[in-house]
Amino acid sequence: MRTCLLYFKPMGKAVEVEKGTNLMDAVRKAGIFLDAPCGGKGLCGKCRVKVIEGEHRYQPSHLISRQEEESGIRLACLTTVEGDMTVELAQTVSAGDIIVEDITSDTTKKSRVKKAVHVLRDSGIRIQNSFRTVEMKIKKPTLDDNIPDFERIIRELNPLMESKRLNCSVELLRKIPRVIREAAFDVNLVLREDEKNYEIMDITMQKGRKIYGLCVDIGTTTVAACLVDLYTGEIEASANSGNLQMQYGADVISRIIHSTKPGGLERLHDAIVQGTVNKLIERMMEKRDCRPEDIVCSVFAGNTTMTHLFLGVPAENIRLEPYIPAFRNSPVFRAKDIALDINPNAPVYVLPNVASYVGGDIVSGVLASGLWNSDEVTLFIDLGTNGELVLGNREWMVACACSAGPAFEGGDISCGMRAAPGAIDGVKIHEKTFIPSIHTVANAKPAGICGSGIIDLIAQMFFSGIIDGKGKIKQSSNSCRIRFNQAAGCYEYLLVPAKDTVNGRDIVINEIDIDNFLRAKGAVYSGIRTLLNSVGLSMEDIKKVIVAGGIGQNLDIENSVQIGLLPDIDRARFEFIGNSSLTGAYLCLISDEARQKARQIADLITYIELSADPTYMEEFVSACFLPHTDISLFPSVKHVYETKFTSSEFFSPYEV
Repeated sequence: MRTCLLYFKPMGKAVEVEKGTNLMDAVRKAGIFLDAPCGGKGLCGKCRVKVIEGEHRYQPSHLISRQEEESGIRLACLTTVEGDMTVELAQTVSAGDIIVEDITSDTTKKSRVKKAVHVLRDSGIRIQNSFRTVEMKIKKPTLDDNIPDFERIIRELNPLMESKRLNCSVELLRKIPRVIREAAFDVNLVLREDEKNYEIMDITMQKGRKIYGLCVDIGTTTVAACLVDLYTGEIEASANSGNLQMQYGADVISRIIHSTKPGGLERLHDAIVQGTVNKLIERMMEKRDCRPEDIVCSVFAGNTTMTHLFLGVPAENIRLEPYIPAFRNSPVFRAKDIALDINPNAPVYVLPNVASYVGGDIVSGVLASGLWNSDEVTLFIDLGTNGELVLGNREWMVACACSAGPAFEGGDISCGMRAAPGAIDGVKIHEKTFIPSIHTVANAKPAGICGSGIIDLIAQMFFSGIIDGKGKIKQSSNSCRIRFNQAAGCYEYLLVPAKDTVNGRDIVINEIDIDNFLRAKGAVYSGIRTLLNSVGLSMEDIKKVIVAGGIGQNLDIENSVQIGLLPDIDRARFEFIGNSSLTGAYLCLISDEARQKARQIADLITYIELSADPTYMEEFVSACFLPHTDISLFPSVKHVYETKFTSSEFFSPYEV
């Protein structure tokens, strides 16, 4: 088979591939991140590249204009390598550019963590972990005192251990003879205690040694991590980035499908462990000048699919009826089992899942939110790549997962993007001129629209009368910003012209985008209604709404209510708690009893499978309008809309 040499600009990387290789696969082989929210199906148009020269075949796409095609623009996933090529990647957003919600970067986020710790303490949960260091002077062996090295350590530790046994790994046992002699029998032990045993995690000659724990939120789109002093509980370093699995699809279904291809599961496992988490660990160790051996414990929170792929466990049954994951409560693994670059014997705790589509990240979030300790009926909403909901209080909880897709993070939207510099995250539109005012992340030149910006944009278009209740653009307007897109076959609204964007392309939103978003927001709202119906409650029975996830950082509650995404209740009942998944993982790192509480929370939650609920589809169809077919559900905004639209626009038939 003929091999072809591909050269990628501007990064200057080259790779050899066989003739007939898909260009997207060639980019990945070169170690270059190229976003592919649709999983390489040619549907999202985000994997644009420019072929400078070289033989290739490609499938035309309506997402590429004729002018762009003539200039060499291609979708990498629809292009086949036929010879040596030079390819330019004009993509402006890398995995490292994506804005990730952390828990330490400002005082508000730090106060949320402190509040979560106080809730644990107030409920009687001890903030205590099972790791300690012991500085020990071992008696040197003599002809009269000739017991083996390991038994000498046991003898010195007997007063501490009481009736417990001392264990260690074979790797550690191999170190003991050398280390104790190099240290002149004056050593430092790192010990882990459980109900029956002590375990030696490490042995060194280092004095005053610090030991660390690692907590990580594995999101479908982003990954956030913290390095924590296990003595003080202080977060000493943090790092985050995009999840490199994104190049195999924006949503969990795309990744599950990819995992079933030859080598697919291994690629996804490597992308999260080697390509993402280990890189974050390396960055944090550089900040603290510590070694992998110093990180002796880890806690991970993620949705059910992410934890399967993180551990390299087949996930294909998650998407197949009756939707059975491989595990709910995973065993405790060691770092060496999954090639995690910390102390090889460090335990790896994965927070328990509830069901196939409600995972440990939600359990972790419920722990961090305090919902489990509240008498009030509380709604917990995590808006991200997936949409998960939990309703309840200390006595009961019900949960569901909404088929929202990736629209809240820019997926399924033609000019959508994840939150990164240049992403439009806020929009206002003049009611008469239809001229928009925008705000971008980092005040950078516009590059696309992220989730909070899409919510604002659709709310403003509806409020201004640009679109009707079904999301259709009104053609009666004579604004030059409203036009028909021949390639897409629908009308669109021009938000930012090409001359003002970073990539020289118009930023628009079209009727297909709006329809995709209406389905996403409809899935969330109908999920809320279905959970309430399942326990015989109404919207007014909700005393608090806790919004978690990265989108909450810039979410406009008023706009979210006006489009029918969030319930129309007293705005004072809404609370943002940021990255609750990472906060909960932190709690489970500093407190062994918090991990036990997380397991109890997972057992308490009753999962509602929406696809099996006979009322859900009716609720979903009704929620795919702006704001809803039943305008009485939105009393605070009803009068505004009734002055702008006729009632027929809310009750017109809508095909799903």
